[in-house]
Amino acid sequence: MDTLLAFTIAFLITIFFMRGYLKKLTRGHAQTAVQAAEPSTGTRNCPRCETPNSRDAAFCSRCGAPFSLWKIHGAGVAAADRPSSPAGALRPVINASLCIGCSSCIEACPEKGTLALVNHKAILAHPERCKAHGDCVTACPTSGISLSAGSSLQTVKVPLINEHFETNVPGVFIVGELGGMGLIKTSINEGRLVADYLKDCILSAGPKLAHEQDEFDVIVVGAGPAGLSASLTLHQHGVRYLTLEQGEVASTIRNYPRQKFLMAEPLEMPLYGNLYIADSTKEALLNVWETIITTTGVRIQTNEKVGGIGRAPGSNMLRVETNKSVYMGRYVVLAIGKRGTPRKLGVPGEDQAHVAYRLIEADAYSGSDIVVAGGGDSAIEAALGLAKGGRNRVTMLHRGADFSRARDRNRELLNHAVEEGRIALMMQSTFKSIGKSTAIVDQRGSVQEIPAEYIFVLIGGESPDDFLQRAGVAIVQKEVAA
Repeated sequence: MDTLLAFTIAFLITIFFMRGYLKKLTRGHAQTAVQAAEPSTGTRNCPRCETPNSRDAAFCSRCGAPFSLWKIHGAGVAAADRPSSPAGALRPVINASLCIGCSSCIEACPEKGTLALVNHKAILAHPERCKAHGDCVTACPTSGISLSAGSSLQTVKVPLINEHFETNVPGVFIVGELGGMGLIKTSINEGRLVADYLKDCILSAGPKLAHEQDEFDVIVVGAGPAGLSASLTLHQHGVRYLTLEQGEVASTIRNYPRQKFLMAEPLEMPLYGNLYIADSTKEALLNVWETIITTTGVRIQTNEKVGGIGRAPGSNMLRVETNKSVYMGRYVVLAIGKRGTPRKLGVPGEDQAHVAYRLIEADAYSGSDIVVAGGGDSAIEAALGLAKGGRNRVTMLHRGADFSRARDRNRELLNHAVEEGRIALMMQSTFKSIGKSTAIVDQRGSVQEIPAEYIFVLIGGESPDDFLQRAGVAIVQKEVAA
């Protein structure tokens, strides 16, 4: 009898909850039917295939292109006459879609505790502590931070690019980090999209042109994630292309400042298949990069730096001048990165994977012998971050006799770290060569070998803005929703 009563009560409770669930489900279907019957006014056309999509859609329903690729390109240009914000009112605005959780902004901020990392994303934890130094903006590797006076928009300095990634200079395209989106996945997707678009442009132009030896349909500058993706796609389409890389094969990955990579999900690499790097090292990604180049047959001319781009006189072709030759192309795709060309040491061994030209994650290094080369603020701040808490053995190498180019505050912090023994200074010193875990250094004529598991060369470089402006590409400030 007790069992029957318990069963009856349980049955009635189940019916009660099921009744409420069925009502909610029925109501939801009815609302969906009404929404489907009503004409949709919030639509937008896919920049790639022109298919109308809901304005809230993340991907095109036809071609699958992610609309996030056009977040910056489709943003409005900031008004040149906008009044400046009142002094002291500026605060960092962090774009969560660009934040990779590297903590660079947190380390760079002089006012400790202003920024914090929550769920692998940087946040403004204590706005009242912010003094608007702007160090977080400079430190962010993906341009995901800007200073704003309370607006929900952030201002980003980028080349002027349309929905097809074409600049104001006809025939010149920009993809990857230089366009404002520095993530590996985004760069690969942009490279593939621009190559697909150029293939269609070439086919629509009519019969295939007869090419001279140094004439190409497309010239790709750079063999990083965006450049390699574009080259693989052009190779797949049978387009006559030329890819130029100023360093060695995969030097973009080799010189990348992050020790580890994390990609949330696999993505399709043209001619190769799924590319998936889950909490892996730079060396692992480098091996994948070299495998892709070897197995696909994609052609890359290395150690050839592009010095200038211009319209050939009396021709619709673009003239690309390098340190070795001059080439003509109907289209040029720039995939050179936004950090510009780092100044190199010019010594044997600096092309190894443990030599980098920018530091992002100081916390990723522990218990290591690290050498930081440079005499400016970026070098001092990197050395201080790596030496924090004594977790690494840091040597700072500077060819000068003092740090006159650095800010007073950084010089004071460096002196304090040296006094505490956290950083060893080698002034008036230069590299002679770099080995696998050591380096040969000349200090005022005395040559010695020092331990160097990792080396960060922070001695400046050439800004890509100068190169773009010489080519006639406009650089603008765009307002992007945070």
